[in-house]
Amino acid sequence: MTSEPIIGLVDTNYWSNDMTKNFVEPPANLPLSPAVKRLRKAYEDAKVKLVGYQRENASYRTRDVSMVGEVKARYSSPALEDAKAELKKLEIAAVKEGKALPNKEVFLGTVKAKSDEYDRTVSALNVLVHQAHRDYMDAVNADLVEMGLKEAKAAQQARDAWGKAHKAAMAARETLEKHGALFTWCATSGQVEGLPLDGASAGNNVDYWEISDDGRLTTEAAIELGFQGLELIEGLVVMPDPVIDEAAETEAEFWKKYRPQIHNAKPEGYGTTWDH
Repeated sequence: MTSEPIIGLVDTNYWSNDMTKNFVEPPANLPLSPAVKRLRKAYEDAKVKLVGYQRENASYRTRDVSMVGEVKARYSSPALEDAKAELKKLEIAAVKEGKALPNKEVFLGTVKAKSDEYDRTVSALNVLVHQAHRDYMDAVNADLVEMGLKEAKAAQQARDAWGKAHKAAMAARETLEKHGALFTWCATSGQVEGLPLDGASAGNNVDYWEISDDGRLTTEAAIELGFQGLELIEGLVVMPDPVIDEAAETEAEFWKKYRPQIHNAKPEGYGTTWDH
């Protein structure tokens, strides 16, 4: 008994669940309807509003400022710490001048109220972002079939166009190989039929074909096409000029004219056993 392949169906409410934290956003070029685009814009605007508020009011964000070893956690904000430092300066000045201390609760109360407002506002903005995201994704989910059919049609059109282009490319390559083979026959005086590398495992490299301004096959193309080692008639291939190494030529000329100096040793000062 053979098993048949099964194309599974998924829950169409998949995206309706709470996926706002770990959801991968749809592709930017998905063919969304105008209505869904408006919902996406509302979602993006909600995110921008949330991030903008957090950035502008970051100094009022409460965070854990406990030090290592503290038993009980302490929470504060940069704005509150700045206010405490300013209050301390006012208290010192008041004591120095014999005046009454400033009202601590009133002085710090404004900052604490702003921190409380920050927490409540961020919480509310987060809710709006999640709601906008849910509305957006529910709308995307509802249009999956319609968008999928559009993409299937677009893919088929692209496949048809690719097929035509591929056939045209193959026909053009055959024409290129035909004329390249005829050129080879002319260049070798009929000694070689077909491109030099026809039948090689790596292919004939006809895509390297290139001619110079005067119509001859370039040296680089001739090398890639495999014309090295073939006896070619003049006038069809650009033959490279010989490379001259000036330093080597100068050195070779020096050694041609070089005559070593001979110094005859004299026996004075050497022992009788010195052979010279």
